[in-house]
Amino acid sequence: MDYAHAQTVFQVISYLLSYPDEQWREGLDDCMDIIGDLPHRQIVQNTNKFIDYVKSVDPNELIESYVYTFDFGKKTNLYVTYMNTGEQRERGIELLELKQVYKAAGFEVTERELPDYLPLMLEFASQAEQTYVASIMQKYFNSISEIRRQLIAAESYYAILFDVLFMALEEIGVRKAAEGSV
Repeated sequence: MDYAHAQTVFQVISYLLSYPDEQWREGLDDCMDIIGDLPHRQIVQNTNKFIDYVKSVDPNELIESYVYTFDFGKKTNLYVTYMNTGEQRERGIELLELKQVYKAAGFEVTERELPDYLPLMLEFASQAEQTYVASIMQKYFNSISEIRRQLIAAESYYAILFDVLFMALEEIGVRKAAEGSV
């Protein structure tokens, strides 16, 4: 898979990890169309499996599940610096550093969302050059892995999106660092 394909995956996963309101539901078929053109069959199959599933779930139930999982779940919230630093001062420094990387890459960040919000990070990844994306995703790889692990433990259907994300990250050379390495 080339980097442009990985960027497509990042864009679709960003969308699918967003709040599942009625407008979100209307975009699901577009996501299937976009992802369907990719050469990585496992990514296509897993993404389609997720979309088929969420289409079958009652919209209110889906929203309730999303809010419970990501808004109230301390270990499954989508703010990747939160797990390491919580609300401590260090988190503010990390958020500022992230904003600076986004700006250096030419990505405009609004004040609507914190820069460590995973869907925003994936939107950035869908537009920025690979060097910026790889370094950020490598830095937060363990935090994203922990969210995935918690989703799997909770048997959340969102875990499959993290499986897809890790397949795309692997394709661009982002993977778990060897034990003991920095």
